[in-house]
Amino acid sequence: MTDSTLDPHTPAVTRPVPTGLAPEVSPLLLARALETVSEGSLITDAHRNTIYSNSAFTSITGYRQDEIVGTNCRFLQGPQTSPETIQHIRDALSAGTVFQGTILNYRKDGSTFWNHLTITPLFDDEGQVTNFVSVQRDVTDSVEERERLSHAASHDPLTGLPNREGTRRLLRRSLTSADESGAVVAVGLLDLDHFKAINDDHGHPAGDEVLIELGARIRGALRRNDHVARPGGDEFVLIVADLDPDRATQQFADVARRIRAEIVRPMTLSGGVEVAITTSMGVAMYPTDGVDSRSLYAAADRALYTAKERRGAVDWYELATPAPSAPPTMPTDATAEERFDYQGAPAHHVEGTLTMFMQPIVDLQTGSVTQFEALARIRRPDGSLLMPDQFLPNYTPEQLHEVFWIGIHNALDWVARWQERGHELSVSVNVPPELFASPDSAQLVIDALELTGVDPSRLSLELLETREIELSASDEAIDELVRLGVKLHLDDISSGYSTLKRVTELPFDVIKIDRHIFDNIHTRALHVITVLAAITKLGADFGYGVTVEGIENRERLEVSAVLGAHFGQGYLFARPMPPEDVVDWIESVSVPVVADRITTALGALAYHWSRMRGDGSQHPPRERCPLTAFFAGADRQISEVHDRMHDDPEGNAEAATLLTSWLMEEAAGRH
Repeated sequence: MTDSTLDPHTPAVTRPVPTGLAPEVSPLLLARALETVSEGSLITDAHRNTIYSNSAFTSITGYRQDEIVGTNCRFLQGPQTSPETIQHIRDALSAGTVFQGTILNYRKDGSTFWNHLTITPLFDDEGQVTNFVSVQRDVTDSVEERERLSHAASHDPLTGLPNREGTRRLLRRSLTSADESGAVVAVGLLDLDHFKAINDDHGHPAGDEVLIELGARIRGALRRNDHVARPGGDEFVLIVADLDPDRATQQFADVARRIRAEIVRPMTLSGGVEVAITTSMGVAMYPTDGVDSRSLYAAADRALYTAKERRGAVDWYELATPAPSAPPTMPTDATAEERFDYQGAPAHHVEGTLTMFMQPIVDLQTGSVTQFEALARIRRPDGSLLMPDQFLPNYTPEQLHEVFWIGIHNALDWVARWQERGHELSVSVNVPPELFASPDSAQLVIDALELTGVDPSRLSLELLETREIELSASDEAIDELVRLGVKLHLDDISSGYSTLKRVTELPFDVIKIDRHIFDNIHTRALHVITVLAAITKLGADFGYGVTVEGIENRERLEVSAVLGAHFGQGYLFARPMPPEDVVDWIESVSVPVVADRITTALGALAYHWSRMRGDGSQHPPRERCPLTAFFAGADRQISEVHDRMHDDPEGNAEAATLLTSWLMEEAAGRH
């Protein structure tokens, strides 16, 4: 393919018409068609030298075709372009596979834009790469909006300072850096004295002014690598990093002196009201006063209490003292099963053995199984099983905590047993977030991991999305476990409580889509497919894995896999089983996968919908389209409609609508 062939201003060149095109579709017509599309298009030879670009490419980048022909499109890259993304592109092109991703590129005028880039190799009859075709789409607005939302989720809207989530991220980075450099990090909890009196005497707008001004003053007094945050109320958090271990106390005192000087300066509010501000602060040093964010906050909080009691004009902050005795740990004689004999609700007595049944989580693309979800059951003396909704409501909060802790230990114990039999498996356990409100909660999990010898990366905690996840102590305990390597899953995301804030405030690895999303799959198929696709896309955009629950038949499997979900679980694969049966199940069962074969109307509808909506993947030729065999075995007339779609995929809207209607009726059982 030459540059002149694709130039719409060059007379047509006589050459064979590609298979599948009508004789009147000339290369000139194809070139002119490319000039009308809104997405930038670039074609290179096998050596990645540019031979064609369309007008939209010029509109997006500012580069004319005559300026770039013969060059490698590396000219779009710049100093802020991700080296990792560049390497991913190189790896895909070298392997002859499709690359799709978002990359920061540079226009001709030096400005940056976010480019949603798809690069597809073209092959000759012998399977050799002849060209690469790239499609460029400027997605700067959507990326910046996502960044704006992420910033809003991690920053206080009043002061613009990091909020609790932002504080967690900053402290995590500071501690990691300190581990690498051997430096000391000081964490200060700063609290305004008598702030309530300002609100009472001058009104809440005046109180807001004080918080905004105070945050700005403290920020101006800090060094370049230090941070101030406002997690809430009248409390500020200081993170003073890179302190010399031999001079940390004195270096912090110098920073505190500058902060104090800014705080005591007279503050005049709107309307000429002048207020005097005094503060107290407790300070903990990493690693002497704590080894993680949870223990540092606890130490600083104790010191703050002491400082408030003294409330001195000069010694306004207090350094932490050694922590009290260590919290209780998991009992070392804990076994895989624990006896329960609790008197819960007044008229209900639960007696039996707690055990964790296991349900496989399946890779929907390969059929492999490396993880199981642990589901609590109580086996009664008569051999019957009680489900969680039959016994959990009968327990007090204290008893519930014990149930969950023993359940986690039980699950980890089985992971260790499976490993002894040669199977490296992981386990996920459902836990309510408030379980981690206790200051010793993270240590209990750590003790269970150490006792069973299980690597932290093989434990996932599934936080129920129908619960609040905003307790400070809970956040700190979870943060500590994530730093250790424990995975975090957001459970039941489609059950009605999900918000963007929830998804962004904790470092999740996986989001799980509740099984009830399939409740109306036959009566409102397109609505369900659209919602499922949107949640799956949300997970992909955030870099999360996506697991679909409730896969109980082939059609749900096909819908989930076609829409891009990574994992699934449900009765189609296996019902929850006793943990002692897991190894035999893995060694004897072949798990169904979709691959390239679609056999159900719902699966076909999901595939057709995703292609019509433009999911970014190429439309396969008719002979490789998974719907060809499906329609051929279903109805001759509808098969012909499908053929028309392939003859004119961009322009045959009528055929697309006919296919959608037929598939919806078929899915609803009216054919």
